[in-house]
Amino acid sequence: MTCRRLMLFLLLCLPLVFCANGFAGTAVPIVIGESRQLHSAVLDEDRTYQVFLPDSYAWAQGRRYPVLYVLDGKSHYAHTAASVDYLAAQGEIPEMIVVAVASTNRVRDFTQTDWASHWVGGGGADNFLRFLSSELIPEVERSYRADGFRILSGHSAGGQFALHGLTSEPTLFKAYFALSPSLDWDDRMPQRSLQQALRAAESLPAFLYVARSDDAGQALADYEALVATLRDDSPQGFRWHAQAFPEETHGGMPLLAQIDALRSLYAGYHVHNDQLGEGLAAIEQRYRKVSEAVNWPMAVPEDVINRLGYAALGKGRTEDAIALFRRNVDASPGSANAWDSLADGYAAAEQWSDAVNAAEQSLALAARYQLPSHEYFAGQLKKMQGHLQQRSAD
Repeated sequence: MTCRRLMLFLLLCLPLVFCANGFAGTAVPIVIGESRQLHSAVLDEDRTYQVFLPDSYAWAQGRRYPVLYVLDGKSHYAHTAASVDYLAAQGEIPEMIVVAVASTNRVRDFTQTDWASHWVGGGGADNFLRFLSSELIPEVERSYRADGFRILSGHSAGGQFALHGLTSEPTLFKAYFALSPSLDWDDRMPQRSLQQALRAAESLPAFLYVARSDDAGQALADYEALVATLRDDSPQGFRWHAQAFPEETHGGMPLLAQIDALRSLYAGYHVHNDQLGEGLAAIEQRYRKVSEAVNWPMAVPEDVINRLGYAALGKGRTEDAIALFRRNVDASPGSANAWDSLADGYAAAEQWSDAVNAAEQSLALAARYQLPSHEYFAGQLKKMQGHLQQRSAD
């Protein structure tokens, strides 16, 4: 796991990386997701997209996940997959599926009108949106355990398209990331369209994140006009966040902005260890508030329940800890970590037979899903068995 995440960050732009195991000539290939192809009748061409699945996807077989759709996939797939993987591991966002769509003709697909005086071949944004809504999204949701919460992220012209998606079909996605969007198209149509759509909507249960880089002159004025529109014309239920990255180039800022956008969307999701003392009821209320803000139900994550359990163990509340660990096992019976924590709870209560049974479940799951922590779980089981044998001997 450590090697996988390290290589994701070190080799952001490669679809295939290698992680050496310490012996010369025995590198092991690590693939970042998978590449798929879909023939689009709408666009009359084949379209390639890449899919990155969460760590828990294999063993959490009943769990469904939000999906982050990323435009310009060749440029933004690897760093987005790495960021999503890392942020989820840190408990800052929920785990999610990443679907990155490779571009073919960006001007055609991402622009609303044919601006012939400046660019040739624009005006296909509505058609590309139909491709997403009628072909790609249904295909993804047939093939993977998506939960219906969709995020669209685009940079530059892709950011312009994200704004178009929000204004023309706002319910297709729950959140939109427009990273350094192209705002000058056809006499600043993106800003004018957004203003018209926001003013016409009585309510809009969606989230928009917009960001700029080191813009100056007219580009900076266009961005500030967009932010003013958001400030002055946002309808009820519409959440937005604007962020400037004045030290970042137009091409480099998505690396940071994608992370900030995810954190902004899921503000309040992360629970610091210092907040565990508030207790389970307060934590559950916290996630209800986050769910209301995001406009999507989200349960308290397994990791937070786990940390609450160990905090209870630390205070000598063994039965409370066991109940919390059991809650995780009931919610995620395929989680080796949940069973391992339950074994620790039973061990603290000196219920060694139950501890051994839980540790056996943990080790079996680690073997089934080839988890890197297999040896650790084997050691845990051996320790629990030793205590049980000692108890029997006594």
